[in-house]
Amino acid sequence: MECDICLEDYNQAERVPKMVPCGHTVCLLCLQRSVSRQCPTCRRVVDGPPDALPNNFTLLRLIEDPAHSVRPLRGWCSDCRATTSPRCWDEEHDILPEKKALRRYLQGALQKAAGQLEAVEDLCQGEQVDHALTLLSAESWNLTLQGGGHELTGTVGNTEDPLTQLMWLLLAAKATLSKSRVQTLPPTSASPPPAAAGSPPPGTQGPPPAAASPPPAAPSPRPLRPEAQPLREMTVYEISLNGPNKQKKEKAALLAKAPGVTRLLDVSCHKDSAWSLQLLQRVAPSIEELAIVYPREPHLRALHAMPRLRRLQVSGGDAAMRAQPPELPALPPGHAGLQWLRVIQLPRATTQSLLRAHGRSLEELQLLVGTAGRDGRDGWPVCCGDLPSLLQQSGLQALKRLVLRRFVTGHEPAACSEQRAEVRPVLPGVEVLCGWCDRVRLEEF
Repeated sequence: MECDICLEDYNQAERVPKMVPCGHTVCLLCLQRSVSRQCPTCRRVVDGPPDALPNNFTLLRLIEDPAHSVRPLRGWCSDCRATTSPRCWDEEHDILPEKKALRRYLQGALQKAAGQLEAVEDLCQGEQVDHALTLLSAESWNLTLQGGGHELTGTVGNTEDPLTQLMWLLLAAKATLSKSRVQTLPPTSASPPPAAAGSPPPGTQGPPPAAASPPPAAPSPRPLRPEAQPLREMTVYEISLNGPNKQKKEKAALLAKAPGVTRLLDVSCHKDSAWSLQLLQRVAPSIEELAIVYPREPHLRALHAMPRLRRLQVSGGDAAMRAQPPELPALPPGHAGLQWLRVIQLPRATTQSLLRAHGRSLEELQLLVGTAGRDGRDGWPVCCGDLPSLLQQSGLQALKRLVLRRFVTGHEPAACSEQRAEVRPVLPGVEVLCGWCDRVRLEEF
């Protein structure tokens, strides 16, 4: 088990695995060396000294237990040109941790490229210049890359980031591009956008992914949106960590910009409860995707006033919430309900009331929860001996996929397998996965 940043093995001393608030795990030494007080993986601000962050006890147990395999959680097989599978280990393929494999592919490339950057503008000639200007001037691009039996899709937004601008220049110069004009529907139209080539028609499900010998479970796709315009995003993590008397002008500016926002990320509700509640109320008519941390009861109730909310990540229940867990009522008329939900460390009663409220619409649930455990001292969500009953009572009528997240709860494969086997009969037809056993990556919200 090695740190993704320094590629050194974790231990119980200077390289003890630490969990940062964003969910990543980094060794203590890398966090101490970081002068920016940010997570080295995603660059989000880390509040507090590194040694005060919680240890990743799941990794520590694996380090301590010699019976566990020392295989890395993720690896790249150079023989198969793919993420490792059990067959790669059994047949002794050429396997490296992903970061080391990436360094092998890029060995010497960065140094050589540095001497060519000054002339990169001259790489584009003739029609390539037009393609470069088109790439640089659009607000964002939807990309589909196919090769080696794989297909990668994603969206790249145009920013002032020089690396993104260089990428467009190189794409125009190195790829054989053809240009055509695509007519987009106006925002007020109720018709869905034209389906991309190779994608299923709107309103239908595509064919299931082709079976492969145990690959990581793929994240479920976001549902198709009827609007042609992209999501309007706002991230407020750093500002929301300030108390009521700090950064008042910046907070007021964000409130002014909030109406019309469709994707709001990293709202920490506990530092300035009144301002964060105002922010949620401002975005309520338009918000479709929301990630909040340490909400109070008013913040959770504000979710019921968001008729278009489809995707929610909510995490963190403090001592006050655990002492008096709020229970949410049924959804009001006009609220279609969530389709995707990730719950991390909310009180049990609050979690179940949230599931009941959205039981008729929820298609994917990612829940941080443990197994029955060896004793009952830890309590919810670290230990849960009646998960099937909890889920059955939640009325999850539309659920298609359940991912049980195990970070900070510990993980015993036998108990996990038994728990999932007990859950399946109460959720017939639902794909029930363990984030650890099935290698379901914790994708960015």
